[in-house]
Amino acid sequence: MAYLTHLECTSCGTLLPYDVPQNNICADGGILEARYDEARLRDEVDRTQIEAGTPSLWRYGPVLPVLDESNIVTLGEGWTPLIHAEQLGRALGCSELFVKDEGRNPTGAFKDRGAAMVVSKMKELGIKTFIHNSSGNAAGALSLYAARAGLDCVNIVPDDILPSCQQQIALSGCRAYMMKGPWHESGRLVAANVEKHGWFNAGTLKEPYRLEGKKTMGCELVEQFGWDFPDLVIYPTGGGLGAIGIFKAFAEFERLGWVESSRRPRLVSVQYEGCAPIVKAFREGKDHADPWLDVQILPGGLKSATPPGDRRVLEIVRETGGTCLTVTGDEALEAAADLARHEGVFACPESATTLAALKKLLASGEAEANERIVAMITGAGIKSVDNFRPAQLPTISSNDLLPE
Repeated sequence: MAYLTHLECTSCGTLLPYDVPQNNICADGGILEARYDEARLRDEVDRTQIEAGTPSLWRYGPVLPVLDESNIVTLGEGWTPLIHAEQLGRALGCSELFVKDEGRNPTGAFKDRGAAMVVSKMKELGIKTFIHNSSGNAAGALSLYAARAGLDCVNIVPDDILPSCQQQIALSGCRAYMMKGPWHESGRLVAANVEKHGWFNAGTLKEPYRLEGKKTMGCELVEQFGWDFPDLVIYPTGGGLGAIGIFKAFAEFERLGWVESSRRPRLVSVQYEGCAPIVKAFREGKDHADPWLDVQILPGGLKSATPPGDRRVLEIVRETGGTCLTVTGDEALEAAADLARHEGVFACPESATTLAALKKLLASGEAEANERIVAMITGAGIKSVDNFRPAQLPTISSNDLLPE
């Protein structure tokens, strides 16, 4: 049963219907969010019904926007493992470290959650062609989900897109164009083509439904912790959609009475030193991020020079008593190696920024050794193997005996 009631702009408060295609209406950072009949949800749905659901993000159907299950487009996304990283925690000096391994999603990244939701909703709304800009992982995910649904996806990507993402797009049969020039202008290029061709803009926070997919990361965290919150969530922040979604889930579950604790976790937002508009805004006490004009980071995610979720991310960080900080590419690569060596999880460098940040938080006292800490691992290392130093393995013959 569907409980979606309307869409609401978080900036101006305008209410919009959900049964026609909608894009964001405010240029000042307002987000168009889905709203649900929470009174009916409290009366008709409880946690045991959720627990009995399918092991995927679709178990949270009552608080998701797809009205007819026949429109669901799925590749098996969600319900990713929450791993108690005991060995890595001991090495870092904390006892309750957990990693949420989003690399287990079908295309290798958390982007599948947003892709599944927005493609399902576009199918439901009768949208045939959509366009967006992506540094890589979202393009791969949206292309493959569009292929699954029979929709036409147009991708605008940077010229240093990861080969794995480029291959995902190519094999899906969807269109992609590498944009020359500063990446922060890619949004303008998308908007111009929306105006010219009438395509639907599915870019980050340009519509309300990718957010609802990312929200399910927060839903899962609460359920996997026995319907409770962690103390600290460390998130690698590009456009900001994932962090906003997680905390939207926390707020909704709290209002529905599905969470044991009312102590909302602190958010730590992490960015690369070479593209840190949100961190800079936080340090300067601003409520918005200025464009980052000289992006110098490893190929892959966290390339958002003008993050559309900047205002909301900064609000959440400050409301929860969190912080923002940067790490280098080398620190991220080292943290990825630590995670693989101690826990057997192969993470992409942008994901491992969360663990590089944790080292700094523990050293500064901003994270405590006994706190329940979640480091979000948003993608698999196999998607960005070219960012790692080439492995040098010893060669032996068939007659050689190995040392003990």
